[in-house]
Amino acid sequence: MIKLDAYDRKIIEILLNNSREQLSTISKGVRLKRENVDYKIRRLVASKLIKEFNTEFNEEKLNIKHYTVFVQLINLKETKEKEIINFLKSHPYISWIGILAGKWSLTFDIFITKNNNLGTILKEITSSFGDYIDEYVVLNLEDSGYYSYKYLNLKPKEFNLKPKEEKTKLDEIDYKILSLLNKNSRTTYVEISKATKLTPNGIKKRVTNLEKNQIINSYNITLDFKELGYDWYGIQLKLAKFNEISEKKLKSFFKNHKKILFYYKYIGAWDYDLGVIVKDSNELRVFINGLRTNFPEEIKINDVFLTLEEATGYKLPKGVFENQKT
Repeated sequence: MIKLDAYDRKIIEILLNNSREQLSTISKGVRLKRENVDYKIRRLVASKLIKEFNTEFNEEKLNIKHYTVFVQLINLKETKEKEIINFLKSHPYISWIGILAGKWSLTFDIFITKNNNLGTILKEITSSFGDYIDEYVVLNLEDSGYYSYKYLNLKPKEFNLKPKEEKTKLDEIDYKILSLLNKNSRTTYVEISKATKLTPNGIKKRVTNLEKNQIINSYNITLDFKELGYDWYGIQLKLAKFNEISEKKLKSFFKNHKKILFYYKYIGAWDYDLGVIVKDSNELRVFINGLRTNFPEEIKINDVFLTLEEATGYKLPKGVFENQKT
């Protein structure tokens, strides 16, 4: 595991809150020279603690439907598993692939735009690998919350923008900008300028407009939980009580509990997925006991699984940008 000093932790905190922050601004914030900050960020990337620099988008405003799929594989050899994962990696509408231990073997997200449909994508998968799929479920993502700052017990800051009220019609250049920021949130205005043939100042104005219209919600980073000594478990919950008060209490618990990294709320076979980070199985047991104690009547635990590996990170797939151009 990488050892972090106070400067590293502060740099990570800044990048979690805004991964596009300029080196000069980070330098002032941590009171280090610019070149030292640059070195430390490169070291954090080289050590694989920082996996990605992310841009978080408003999927609703981009007219994207988000689904999560869980798959149980059978008759599997290592070469076939790699083949399946590589197929999913290369698919233009699939992103975030997790390799699991437990009832489910794999999970991944599907993103649907106006030019494609869920049935076609599922047919592509089942027709290619149906002999190795014993069971699968598809869940429609309704709501979610992410709390990556909890890895290092950091405090979150709001991405503070004053939104515009009017609707914005995106053109081909906007989608190109979004695509480049999706790959790496630290892509500079100059780099985007070269790819779009607009001036850096023109790119800056467009990015600012995308932020103010809440097409872009925030910029952050993905950290590798294993480099910090954590295991990541998924806990699937069914609601036993369906009312606004219970759900509000649940979401407050998710946000404030130091072990919960994210939640997904679904329409489907179960209601919530929790991403929980723990040092060992004893911590997991304590967490589950606490969850049951706090919500004895509201929830039922449907399943628990271990995330062995993230095969891909939290990026929107390329098809989202290529096929929404107007």
